[in-house]
Amino acid sequence: MRAFAFLTIVLLFSGCDEEKEPGPKTFAAADIHWVSSEDGEIYEKGEWMGNASFVYQDGVTTLEISISGMEPNSTHAMHLHQGALEEPGRHWNQGKFVSFCSTKSLGEFWLKPFAGDVGNIEVDENGNGVFALKTDLWSLGTDDDSDIAGTVLFIHQNFEDFGNECDPNHDHEHGGHMNPKIAGGTVTLVFETEPVQ
Repeated sequence: MRAFAFLTIVLLFSGCDEEKEPGPKTFAAADIHWVSSEDGEIYEKGEWMGNASFVYQDGVTTLEISISGMEPNSTHAMHLHQGALEEPGRHWNQGKFVSFCSTKSLGEFWLKPFAGDVGNIEVDENGNGVFALKTDLWSLGTDDDSDIAGTVLFIHQNFEDFGNECDPNHDHEHGGHMNPKIAGGTVTLVFETEPVQ
């Protein structure tokens, strides 16, 4: 009888853990525009070509990107940068000068050199592309090193092999990232929190 009562208590507490209410959400968005530059330093914003939405909840940021008007059947690298759309700075890396290749995100190795390395977006035969990502390396509205609000999401002309860049045997003497920026948008907080419904 005591064993049954103990088991009942354990199951009750286990059920409470599984039914934990999710925390508040923080939302951000980036309107993505074509960009052009004559010198690779100062950029001019062109027409709108897509958007990115960000939701931060319980320590995890979910990113969804949708773009159109791209070269059909192409692949493009994406990064978060410091600075502004018109005058981008370095790759965003949580303010650190370290590699994130062996850092874990949601239990899996990030396998990209920078915390702001987003990945490659695949464009279909109609020139449309979608991309989704979840990570606990980014936050929104927290005002700490992981906060990506105010960074710039850039889409580059070419594909990048992020995993190869993490290979210690890879020859990194290639002049850095010489991958032209073709589109971008600033990550802007829409509103900071939404009460749990």
